[in-house]
Amino acid sequence: MKKRVLIAAALCALALSLTFGQAPNRGGFLRMTPAKQGVLVQNFNPFSPAALESTVGCLYETLIYFNMVDGSANPWLAEKWSWSKDLKTITFTIRSGVKYNDGSAMTVDDVLYSAMLGKDNKALDLSGLWAEGLQSVTAKGNAVSFTFAEVNVTTLEKFGSLVVVPKSVWSKVDPLTWTGNLSPVSTGPFMLEPGSFNEQSYRLVRNPYYWQMGKDKKPLPYIDGIQYVTTTNEQVGFKLLAGEYDWAGYSLPNIDDYVKADPEHNKYWFPEGNLVFLYMNNLKAPFDDVAVRKAIAGAISQRDITRKMSPSPAPATMSAVKSTFSEIAKGAMAKYDIRRDVAKAKKALEAAGYRLNSKGVYEKAGQALSFKLYVPTGWTDWVGAAETVAGQLKDIGVEAVITQAAWPDPYQFALEKGEWDMAISFISVGSTPHTQFTRWLHSSRFAPIGEKAMTFSNMRYKSDVVDKALDAYRSEPNPAKQKQYMATVVEQFMKDTPCVPLFFNPTWFIYSTRNFTGFPSPEDPYAWPIVNGMQKTPILLRLQKR
Repeated sequence: MKKRVLIAAALCALALSLTFGQAPNRGGFLRMTPAKQGVLVQNFNPFSPAALESTVGCLYETLIYFNMVDGSANPWLAEKWSWSKDLKTITFTIRSGVKYNDGSAMTVDDVLYSAMLGKDNKALDLSGLWAEGLQSVTAKGNAVSFTFAEVNVTTLEKFGSLVVVPKSVWSKVDPLTWTGNLSPVSTGPFMLEPGSFNEQSYRLVRNPYYWQMGKDKKPLPYIDGIQYVTTTNEQVGFKLLAGEYDWAGYSLPNIDDYVKADPEHNKYWFPEGNLVFLYMNNLKAPFDDVAVRKAIAGAISQRDITRKMSPSPAPATMSAVKSTFSEIAKGAMAKYDIRRDVAKAKKALEAAGYRLNSKGVYEKAGQALSFKLYVPTGWTDWVGAAETVAGQLKDIGVEAVITQAAWPDPYQFALEKGEWDMAISFISVGSTPHTQFTRWLHSSRFAPIGEKAMTFSNMRYKSDVVDKALDAYRSEPNPAKQKQYMATVVEQFMKDTPCVPLFFNPTWFIYSTRNFTGFPSPEDPYAWPIVNGMQKTPILLRLQKR
């Protein structure tokens, strides 16, 4: 009889697991490397530039979560939002039932207070909303409305950086300078374990009042907490091989050795970060000629460049967009893509009037296609890439002389003033292609040679077609129509070829599945694996004990 009962119980458990799915495994402390090397200083002030990276995302949260993988806005402390008819006011419905880790309720007044902090003090405007033209913030019931001077629906992304703090705590201190935040009162999934902080490590534990529920109907996260242990570039490789970390945001040159040590569990994913490109000054001859720019692009093989780098970053396409946004570039790639073709590149130069001189370099009217190719001093990966670029250009009769210069002075400053002809440069791509191309190409950031262009806008290129599409995007809340505008931008960019995209700097993400499962991967890129801000939060909420 007892045996029958046990069999029946087992069958019942099996039926429940098939019906509701396997219950998540809870427990365990995730071991992570802090971004800061060396001695840790206890600073959990989200308004401080020296705040530890766990401050936002683990302790404090924002109104929305803006996913950098796909550029989507997701409800968080605000459960929904809507724009007014004139697209100047956005109203957020604040989630009810959210509690701080001391058990007190988060209120609409807390959201209003947090939003107003940046009005009179730019240093507290973490989200950049006031700098973007925010005029007023008002509350009614459980809704908070933000009114802007001009139409710009892209400001939605900035609410992903609007940190909510309890007014009862922060109204009594100077938010900018307060370092006494030793036991932070916050809404996030974790809280600081009392007495755990020292110069080498600290521990976060599960917030028992956290508002998000897991598949088992219990408060997230599934893990018990996070153990942060500091390390250095020199030590991290040994510690990873010894199994001392579950997640490390470091560069590891011998990454293949790490994987070989435990192929089943040791993993890495280096998703596309900032775009590195071959800069050409579009206001200086010969780069004011699109035929020359396209010929140079025809010399470049991005894959050959990255193949020689270790670890190998993701090669870029001529569209310059990350692979997760490749849909908007399909039409442009079909019409204007350029692949390495030495014979075709030479033919294009000759059609533009260039002839080979005795040194094997093309020239026209006594001006040889010979340039200094600038690269930052000591940036070994970029120097190596520049050497490959120079070799590829030599194949088509263009001479590029590698010239190293200190960063940021004179390097970045010379680019901003348009003093150089050719260089290896980069663009911070942001969360969406609109952010990337606005920073890079919009004429409002343009400056003639000798005047300082805005950061990242130093190619001296502008286009009415690009401006019109970027501006129209700002007034279009429909994501499908936004993609159409960005497709226009990418097509014009590829048609004009103001530069040659080379590769994306890697986002360093090394992890082990020996103790935990649920990490994002190339096969399941559900979140951006960086240790700062809110990007890490969905990952920490998904991880389960193996």
